Amino acid sequence: MSDNERAGRPGFGATMAEVAALAGVTKMTVSRVLRHPEKVTPATRARVSEAIASLGYVPNRLAGSLTAGVSGLVAAIVPTLRHSLFADTLEGLGDVLSEAGLDLIVSSSSYRTDIEENQIRSILERRPDAMVLTGLTHTSGTRDLLRTFGVPVVETWETGDEPVDMVVGYSNRKAAHAMTVHLLNAGYRRIVFVNGPSDNNERARHRAEGYLAAMQEAGIAPLPVHVVHDEGAIRPETGAQALRTVRSEIPDADALFFTSDVFAVGAILACRESGIAVPDLGIAGFHDLEIGRVVFPALTTVHVPAMEMGRRAGEMILARLSGNDIATRDELGFTILQRDSTRRVAA
Repeated sequence: MSDNERAGRPGFGATMAEVAALAGVTKMTVSRVLRHPEKVTPATRARVSEAIASLGYVPNRLAGSLTAGVSGLVAAIVPTLRHSLFADTLEGLGDVLSEAGLDLIVSSSSYRTDIEENQIRSILERRPDAMVLTGLTHTSGTRDLLRTFGVPVVETWETGDEPVDMVVGYSNRKAAHAMTVHLLNAGYRRIVFVNGPSDNNERARHRAEGYLAAMQEAGIAPLPVHVVHDEGAIRPETGAQALRTVRSEIPDADALFFTSDVFAVGAILACRESGIAVPDLGIAGFHDLEIGRVVFPALTTVHVPAMEMGRRAGEMILARLSGNDIATRDELGFTILQRDSTRRVAA
């Protein structure tokens, strides 16, 4: 390809033919160096490598995938990239995939199932080898797309009996139930659960159900769940405002259990500014983010296996792509971490 020809094709660099010509080999030899270098003599491999470096050649993996039937891509969609909530899951997933030579591409759905469906339609045009989704709530169009297309799909951050394909996570209902019981055992009785919207988020819905069940089992009338309506605004300021609203509406509340550590940290900071003693007013969170470990007092929270979820999702994908049998459902569990933002429960 001449300089003029390349100038008319913006975004295209050197071709495999140009690498082959510069190295004095065939295109097949260049391809073999890229895919199976152990099958090429050291001298030939060195000439081709020098030509690649000289021309700045980048292999077109998509073109190669047309014959191989694979793209080398795995797509993951998370609800938000605005904070570290899903970062550990993506890191664990990426670690496993990169070890196998697969690339990870990531999108954010902003907690909206319609956006998720549009993203999936766009991603499927690139023929990914597999997809990783967050949660179990999707549009009927999304479910139909994924089942028709037939790529391996792993849903994460929840467990369920009817996944699209495979699922790995933990029970949000059990986790919220366990934290509520922990607060009750610490002597709190007027516990308010601060949640996100649950229309398109079964994780939020299941956490509310866990809180309500624990209160009812203790024979205590549960207080109304306080819903933060803009779930995309997961910021400390949102938690601070929720604290002020709850204190205004339910002044005798003695503990707030937040669906996110980010909210809970904002509430702790607001308590400090207002002279509210913590843990006299108990503050608990969910997720075990780093911010909750360094705030004072340190945040009592639910630890969820975020990185292990990602790693396990990657392992399930690799097993499926290799044609190996694998369990389609994997429940990992959770841990209640008692710190200083709530009263201590005797061991």
